[in-house]
Amino acid sequence: MEITLEKKNDCEATLNAVATAEEVQALRKKMLASYGRSARVAGFRPGKAPTSVLLKHYGKDIEESVKEQLADEAQREMFKEHRDLKMLNFPDIEVKEAEGGAYEVHGNLMLLPSFELPEYEGIEVTEKNTEVSDEEVQEALQKFAEVSATREPVERAATAEDTVVMDFKTSVEGKPTAEFCGKPVGFMEGREDYRLSLTDTYVPELCAGLVGAVSGDHRDITAKLPDNFPIAELKGKEMQFACEVKQVLEKRVPEITAELFEEVMPGKSLDDVRAATRESIKVAKEHMNETSKADQITDKLADQLSFPLPERLVEREVENVVQRKVYAAIQAGNFEASKNPDSFRDEARTEAVRALRVYFALQEIADKENISVSDYELMAEVTRMAQSEGERNVKAYIRKLQKQRRITGIRLGLLTSKVMELLAKKAKVTAADGSSEA
Repeated sequence: MEITLEKKNDCEATLNAVATAEEVQALRKKMLASYGRSARVAGFRPGKAPTSVLLKHYGKDIEESVKEQLADEAQREMFKEHRDLKMLNFPDIEVKEAEGGAYEVHGNLMLLPSFELPEYEGIEVTEKNTEVSDEEVQEALQKFAEVSATREPVERAATAEDTVVMDFKTSVEGKPTAEFCGKPVGFMEGREDYRLSLTDTYVPELCAGLVGAVSGDHRDITAKLPDNFPIAELKGKEMQFACEVKQVLEKRVPEITAELFEEVMPGKSLDDVRAATRESIKVAKEHMNETSKADQITDKLADQLSFPLPERLVEREVENVVQRKVYAAIQAGNFEASKNPDSFRDEARTEAVRALRVYFALQEIADKENISVSDYELMAEVTRMAQSEGERNVKAYIRKLQKQRRITGIRLGLLTSKVMELLAKKAKVTAADGSSEA
């Protein structure tokens, strides 16, 4: 097979190959013989079906196998002739018949341009103290107690720390809310026996208007809805709430005792609970330090890297970053921003380019430091993933990953994690107080 590799620029190239009619015919005969040995055709013993019958039943499959073999061979030959080639994707190869029975192979490649690695040993990072104070332990225990708090009815006026149980109906500009909107709006039309914490800040006028209410009170409250309210017809509108207060509930936080933690730490004393809490906080701090160090290392590497990237790859990563930002905006209640994903694009492009450059630099460091991922490590990670996703048949799960072409990505993810561990070990660590630790 004759192949040529034409570089369009530092990041793109075209693979062209030609298999002669004789090469194609020889491969076709080989495939036909392989099918003939294993194919089961009605009326014939295994391996005894004539060629004409095999072609009738399996002709299309044989032709597809021929094309796949030609595509694989073209890529193997390409790597033999260009051993320093750093390809970022295994391209979709097009194989088509040419004149005289020959076949042509074409594929567009994304290439990683050569670049010089910056100094990656001794990167300066800072980390916070992981010692845990008694105050932090007490604060954690208090938070647990707060979660376990109950709401008990009281015969007094509501304060800003209470919860009220009420029936309410709403209107806008003198019309029931559903009529004003021209459609049902569910909860915003009103509710019975609704519990509202007066510490809620989303509609502050409503909560403020209920402070001082007692059981049996009627309150008419006007509240301006926020400009980012998720129902378009109600954004920034003044809504009238007609509220019938049924109960005032007081928050009661239980005392911090061993009994409070009995369900999660059965049979443990309060001293045991404090010790376990202290260790948990320390582990969390250490994890935050490791995450922070990794972020500092990648930022400082990115600042030193500047090389071109394939535009198709950048655009694909930009879309991924934009989607993450849109999701984060929705989670934060910023619905306006989520409706305009293009507003994130410039920032997303900067992030994508920096992340991709660091990603490729980590792979170069792995090569330089002889870091690799064994098949055992890969299988352990795939097994862990299968278990976390509730997949009992690991072999079937592996086949699914292979069809989705995710195996290579998983291996690269493990590889970059190992490189980051190395860089963290070789980093120059300074404590938050300025003292050198490594």
